[in-house]
Amino acid sequence: MEPRIFPIHPPSVALFGKVLAASFAVTTAFFAVLTLALYAAIDPNGPVARIAAPVALGTSYALLLIIFFSVFTWFYFSARRTDFVLLEGHLLIRNSAHGKHFAYNELKVEEARVVDLPAAPQYRPGAKIFAISAFFFYGGAFHLCSGEKAHVFHTDAPHAVYIPTHGSHALLLGPADPAVFLHALQEAVPHQSLT
Repeated sequence: MEPRIFPIHPPSVALFGKVLAASFAVTTAFFAVLTLALYAAIDPNGPVARIAAPVALGTSYALLLIIFFSVFTWFYFSARRTDFVLLEGHLLIRNSAHGKHFAYNELKVEEARVVDLPAAPQYRPGAKIFAISAFFFYGGAFHLCSGEKAHVFHTDAPHAVYIPTHGSHALLLGPADPAVFLHALQEAVPHQSLT
């Protein structure tokens, strides 16, 4: 069987930009309040206020911005590089942080379906078990809002493919074309695990 590769639904560039802008605004507001509080407590004409405080505050502010921007940028590019590969005998989820593979006989493909997340919020990712969550990308193990455990690889798309498994975690995947991916999975499985 030739590998069939299905890219994840691309994460929203606009949402990524909003997350970066919100990170900048929150960090700036925090340091503005911190600066006001610090300068209210120290002598404004002393050496601490003239030299030490600006250096410490400026360095901390820049460092925090670098950390936030680096983390969210890594999440964004990790999402863009995620894809789902149908191979002979198994499904491979390629992701730089939480990649997984599942033998077809571990999946309940006959019960798999495309879910509309706005209309069926029980399938939305909830609390993290071991995962990354950045508004525009969910990757790793989560509790769904229904309480069920699932391996989730999904961006901000409204539709996803829900696949129950024989294990403790279902799958919630967000390929660019969920219906085509599900059809290809259903075509691959009977020849690999149900014969």
